[in-house]
Amino acid sequence: MSRLFLLDGTALAYRSHFALARSGLTTAEGMPTGATYGFAMTLRRILETEEPDLIAVAMDAKGPTFRHERFPEYKATREKAPEEMIAQLPWIRETIEAHGIELFEVPGYEADDVIGTLARQAEAAGHDVFIVTGDKDFMQLVSDRVKLYNVFKRGEDLVVQGPEEVREKFGTTPDHVVDVLALMGDASDNVPGVKGIGEKGAIKLIGEFGSVDELLLRLEEVKGKAKEKIAADRDALLLSRELVTIDTHVPLERSLEHIGPARPDRERLVKLFGRLEFRTLADRIAHEGEPSREGTCEYRTVRTAAELDAMVEALVAAGSFSLDTETTSLFPLEASLVGLSFGIEGIAWYVPANLTPPVVDPGDGGDAVAALLERLGPVLTDPGLERTGQNAKYDWLVLGHQGALLPPPTFDTMVASFCASGAERGHGLDALALQYFGIKKIPTKELIGTGKSEITMDQVPIDQVAEYACEDADVTFRLRAVLEEELDKNEARELFETLEMPLVPVLTAMERRGIRLDVDRLGRLGKELEREQAQLEERVKELAGEGFNLNSTKALGTILFEKLRIQDEAGVKRPKRTKTGWATDFETLSTKYGDVEIVAKLLEYRAVTKLKSTYVDALPRYVNPETGRVHCSYSQVAAATGRLASSDPNLQNIPVRSERGRELRKAFVPREADEHGTWCLLAADYSQIELRVMAHLSGDEAMRRAFEEGADIHAATAARIFDVHPDLITREMRSQAKVINFGLLYGMGASRLARETGLSLSEAKDFIERYFASFPTVRAWMDRVLEEARECGYVETLFGRRRRIAGITSANARMRAFAENAAINTPVQGSAADIIKRAMIDLEAALSQSPLHAEMLLQVHDELVLECPLSELEATQAIVRDAMEHAVDLAVPLVVDFGHGANWLEAH
Repeated sequence: MSRLFLLDGTALAYRSHFALARSGLTTAEGMPTGATYGFAMTLRRILETEEPDLIAVAMDAKGPTFRHERFPEYKATREKAPEEMIAQLPWIRETIEAHGIELFEVPGYEADDVIGTLARQAEAAGHDVFIVTGDKDFMQLVSDRVKLYNVFKRGEDLVVQGPEEVREKFGTTPDHVVDVLALMGDASDNVPGVKGIGEKGAIKLIGEFGSVDELLLRLEEVKGKAKEKIAADRDALLLSRELVTIDTHVPLERSLEHIGPARPDRERLVKLFGRLEFRTLADRIAHEGEPSREGTCEYRTVRTAAELDAMVEALVAAGSFSLDTETTSLFPLEASLVGLSFGIEGIAWYVPANLTPPVVDPGDGGDAVAALLERLGPVLTDPGLERTGQNAKYDWLVLGHQGALLPPPTFDTMVASFCASGAERGHGLDALALQYFGIKKIPTKELIGTGKSEITMDQVPIDQVAEYACEDADVTFRLRAVLEEELDKNEARELFETLEMPLVPVLTAMERRGIRLDVDRLGRLGKELEREQAQLEERVKELAGEGFNLNSTKALGTILFEKLRIQDEAGVKRPKRTKTGWATDFETLSTKYGDVEIVAKLLEYRAVTKLKSTYVDALPRYVNPETGRVHCSYSQVAAATGRLASSDPNLQNIPVRSERGRELRKAFVPREADEHGTWCLLAADYSQIELRVMAHLSGDEAMRRAFEEGADIHAATAARIFDVHPDLITREMRSQAKVINFGLLYGMGASRLARETGLSLSEAKDFIERYFASFPTVRAWMDRVLEEARECGYVETLFGRRRRIAGITSANARMRAFAENAAINTPVQGSAADIIKRAMIDLEAALSQSPLHAEMLLQVHDELVLECPLSELEATQAIVRDAMEHAVDLAVPLVVDFGHGANWLEAH
């Protein structure tokens, strides 16, 4: 039978809005479009990926529902829907209609009930039903034919949930999900449930008694305080079951027979998306159905040495080709090579490295992979050939680990895409293939699966890998041409060719080197933190007067706000609530209740727990067993400002402000002593680089003079703001000046300044006014940047990196403020990021040309960490200083501070 997809349109609209709220997506006139864009992209992804036989969308109708009649307080605690999302609902409805999809809205009922009714009708008719939602309440509808299709699950994509997943979630069958939901209640919908019983307790009770009816019938058998709680809230429990039960008998004017497949009106969609300024989406739809270049490329699998030699000859003759690898791991220095693919105009080849017999005979006892790479020598190592890759750094690391050291890649399509468009789109190969060629690439999971059933690429039949790999090489080769045009169109070629591409081999070398980790020290630190964690947990429970799960948000909220009523002690009249209960996040607790002892101890407990789980316990798992070092990965395409991002592990977030965090840095150590003597870590940190960039960009004479004279910039700022001699500046004055110096770059207003300095709100406002009165050129520069952003729609760094500033003319004050902050921050932070990239390129070249043995290991925003023999420390520092301080010519000097030691903490 047919596959029917039912979309929870209201939930999808909300999720899309909040997912893209900070993106600031608007039209040129300032009309917000983020929710519409997110909705449209999710809808099209489902249409393109699943090709549903039947599809419909249900949305909440205006006005109260039967649940409000039964319980007037239903959803009363919910915050009003954001105005910018409400304003987009007509566009979302038009998006649905323009796709030729049936839309259901029934007064008096929620979208959940409409979907439930249609799902049961479709199930009875023998259809397979997929409910597109992230709402757990729909699990009550799940059956062998009705499943949930969750596009909202973080870290995963398109998760299908059936009866087994329901049992894993709720410990019961779908028909008893309502019993669990009724017991636990739902703060977001103001469904009361039984006070004091959370999800775990509800699951346990229904697991034991089977249903709410049976539970009430056998209430005397319930153990502990749960019996009293249920008895006290019996009526609320029965009411809650009514409220959470989805009505599957909604009177529909149109029934299942009216639902068909999507029938997109291409002309209407192009006009709609053009009006909303979704240019790429409109362009793609306009060209749908036109002949593409897909299928014009011949895919070949190389199985013999003769075929390999013929391929090498063709690649050398072409002079330019794409290169990709297939491996067994996302970690390039732990991956086994499964095969290589190459692409030129009209042809793509896949060369398996695990073929039996091997493509190249290695001889008795020889290494087949080594023999293959040696035969590929001219293609891999000839510096006269142009090689294009997608995230080439990964492939170059894989091949280097196998002994094949390649010249730097000529073109990286991922990096080029980022230079051309910034953070406005995804830069993965699948996204680029779909955007530019309308090609839906073979999903990786189609080959290797997901979750428990996932296999590695070497276990996939070679013919399947070959098609997948050739497609990658083909798309990558074709992308170069279109991205070259886009680089020129957006005036980003110089940025790409002189900064970002030269950085690729530098990052490749840094990742290959890694940094040594003292695992034993981390083990000792872990035990210390474990003891401290236990002591803090015990103290929190003492202050609470009872034992409870500190990691349970619901239990914690009950203790803090209902039992202890910390809001009274802190003088907070209206404690913040979220969809799931009381707000217990760090910002809320630290800013409003930080002086309450139990909160202070709880926050300390969380800090210790996070340090232990995120770093102390996790870092040793990243140690490469072959090298004994940690090899993090750097991304050039993660931050809109151009800053590098570190992952697996993220070494840019190693805490430095707390004593415990500083202890963690002691575990990062240089290599052991060797023929070059004792080694040390050398840290080189730009001094106040962002303020120096601001002084250069703004042209402020007072700032420039302070930097040129080597003065303390924060003391100099304080002297001007407070109108006193520098010798009379107190520590408090300097501290306040420092906060505003850096805060202005990140859009700090009076409220945050007051919070961070201890000033009153009126004092903070006065402080900011005096700052701008003292530095009028800075204010003029900021005004100029904002005006240019409004006119052009983007801002630029010193190196020509552009960032589109959406929402800069929005009528929504919050969205406009976010856009203005980004407009001010990007030229400063982005220029600082570009400067250190330039320095890294120059430093790597200088070190490679010197007789010194020092190597660059890490980049942490404004800091570079190197490893060098102590005997070469002075000479190494001289080279580092020259590269960093002369990376760019500013109106103020760039200054580098150095530190060195036997570990990262000593060097910092």
